[in-house]
Amino acid sequence: MPCALWTAWVLGIVISLSKEGAPHQASSLSCDPAGVCDGRSRSLSSIPSGLTAAVKSLDLSNNRIAYVGSSDLRKCVNLRALRLGANSIHTVEEDSFSSLGSLEHLDLSYNHLSNLSSSWFKSLSALKFLNLLGNPYKTLGETPLFSHLPNLRILKIGNNDTFAEIQAKDFQGLTFLQELEIGASHLQRYAPKSLRSIQNISHLILHMRRPALLPKIFVDLLSSLKYLKLRNTDFSTFNFSDVSINEPSTVMKKFTFRKAEITDASFTEIVKLLNYVSGALEVEFDDCTLNGRGDFSTSALDTIKSLGNVETLTVRRLHIPQFFLFYDLRSIYSLTGTVKRITIENSKVFLVPCSLSQHLKSLEYLDLSENLMSEEYLKNSACEHAWPFLHTLILRQNHLKSLEKTGEVLVTLKNLTNLDISKNNFDSMPETCQWPEKMKYLNLSSTRIHGLTHCLPQTLEVLDISNNNLNSFSLSLPQLKELYISRNKLKTLPDASFLPMLSLLRISRNTINTFSKEQLDSFQKLKTLEAGGNNFICSCDFLSFTQGQQALAQVLSDWPENYLCDSPSHVRGQRVQDTRLSLTECHRVAVVSVVCCALFLLLLLTGALCHHFHGLWYMKMMWAWLQAKRKPLKAPRRDVCYDAFVSYSEQDSYWVENLMVQELEHFQPPFKLCLHKRDFIPGKWIIDNIIDSIEKSQKTIFVLSENFVKSEWCKYELDFSHFRLFDENDDTAILILLEPIEKKAIPQRFCKLRKIMNTRTYLEWPADETQREGFWLNLRAAIKS
Repeated sequence: MPCALWTAWVLGIVISLSKEGAPHQASSLSCDPAGVCDGRSRSLSSIPSGLTAAVKSLDLSNNRIAYVGSSDLRKCVNLRALRLGANSIHTVEEDSFSSLGSLEHLDLSYNHLSNLSSSWFKSLSALKFLNLLGNPYKTLGETPLFSHLPNLRILKIGNNDTFAEIQAKDFQGLTFLQELEIGASHLQRYAPKSLRSIQNISHLILHMRRPALLPKIFVDLLSSLKYLKLRNTDFSTFNFSDVSINEPSTVMKKFTFRKAEITDASFTEIVKLLNYVSGALEVEFDDCTLNGRGDFSTSALDTIKSLGNVETLTVRRLHIPQFFLFYDLRSIYSLTGTVKRITIENSKVFLVPCSLSQHLKSLEYLDLSENLMSEEYLKNSACEHAWPFLHTLILRQNHLKSLEKTGEVLVTLKNLTNLDISKNNFDSMPETCQWPEKMKYLNLSSTRIHGLTHCLPQTLEVLDISNNNLNSFSLSLPQLKELYISRNKLKTLPDASFLPMLSLLRISRNTINTFSKEQLDSFQKLKTLEAGGNNFICSCDFLSFTQGQQALAQVLSDWPENYLCDSPSHVRGQRVQDTRLSLTECHRVAVVSVVCCALFLLLLLTGALCHHFHGLWYMKMMWAWLQAKRKPLKAPRRDVCYDAFVSYSEQDSYWVENLMVQELEHFQPPFKLCLHKRDFIPGKWIIDNIIDSIEKSQKTIFVLSENFVKSEWCKYELDFSHFRLFDENDDTAILILLEPIEKKAIPQRFCKLRKIMNTRTYLEWPADETQREGFWLNLRAAIKS
């Protein structure tokens, strides 16, 4: 009994821990609003709980899931894609996928499934993609797996270790597959007609190390397969002689050998295999190894008149260990007469013998990219009568160095229209060159040229000079329709007058700052322009042009993503389409004009106000006051030489000069008066004259009248004396009123004068002559005081 209790307690703890662990796993799953859930590489040991019908796509690949239960996915009724690849799944319960009627994509690859069950797929009638690669099963089971999958289009089965047999029933129920991939590196048995049950297969990828069973498979596929791709196959012992094929016609279009190992003897057997394909065929050898020296069996090849109907031959990265012992290809010349397209890429080809070139009478397209061709060997390859119908020649990334010699060598190719000699090191371009007379396409990209000359053929319709060191384009090409000149150093668009037929221009990633509507309009036939990636100055005119024309987006193929501002600095990195500049940046002339007008009006207003409120007078008085402040408050006694300084209006000069001067200067003892007409020093600044005269006078007499008030107040110059006078706070001022003046008539600017008239007495000139003698006595007494 205690043992039972102990067991129950342990089970309780395990269950509680598992319940605590579930939320943790669920939290490792990230889902977006569309129902796409990502749980890749989260170290999950089981399918997370809590999955609902909202999940549309579930990716749990690259985890440690070992078991798929019947309830794990029951609520995922809307699931369309389930990826469980690269886990440790060894068990899938029979009805695990029974609720997934909408599932279209199922990946169970690279798990530990040693037995496959057809019950898994009974409810998956919508399934289009199924991947069972990399699981350790030996066969596909006792019953047909795929009979309930009418919509299946892509199927991947097998493994590279244990899958050993293809049975007659394995593909029952499948009538059409877009792609079938079979991993069968160690396939030992193939039941005849097993693949024939699939009436149509577009693409078969077959991993088969030993090709002993390939003839049987090939026979079954001839009438239904369009594209066969063999991977990692060793053809060292391949023999196709014992198989008889009676197929009247085939639909096969392409045959690819990927990472295959071929010998001189097996090459002949492969040619026999291809000879049974009717219709145009494309053959591709990709990353293959030829363990031989080209010593092909002449007697065997003599029985084969041609490479079947092979029209396209592609060889990429062909490795020949005994390359420098390799024979010439004279033994296969007779097989090449029908080939129209040949690509031999990155295979160390340095020469195509003239005799082989002459046998390639149907060749229209030749690609020798990434090889070792130079002008000397090219001259032998493009000999007289070589490649008579060749219209496209690609010599990209070889060892060509002279553009002049290259053109001269190719003159023999009368029908050549397209030439790609990019990624060679030409560096410079001669002034003139010879070219085939029908040249229409020329690719000179990535050749380090830094200038264009008349070496280029005038017949060109397409020119690619991208990724060079060009600073300008000023070459006339009257028939050019397409120009590719990206990744250079151009600062402006080419001149349209040189390219009257241009319809496409790609000039991205140069140093162009701007372009205008006028420039684009000058290209009368331009339909496509790609100019992104340049250093655009986002001026107001440029922004107005690019943002104001919606039709421009139809011409600019890379608009708006690749059009970014480089300046001004505050908008650098912004898309041209989204950039907005301030009013002052866009209408600077107008803003400056408005500001200048405003300043002018302000000056006019200030001048009017100054005139109205006597501002100039105040300024002059302030200056006089400052000048006066610089001098001593009182002149030394010895410097006083006048009894009084007389300030008067010019219109009152008669009274001053004929009456007051006579009464004062001719009196005994006489008074010495300072008059500006008489006593100011000629040539001396008038302000200094005024201030000096006041300082050298005991008193200052102001002769006030209507003339004094209404005039310029003694022409302003005499009024400068007020500051000095009234700042001393003494009684040196003597006011003489020639005629009655209302105090309010005195301008406000003479505030101190108004104050003095309010606080001091002044002498009035009497109208009665009998009282005038008393006036003079009072004036003399005031001067003496």
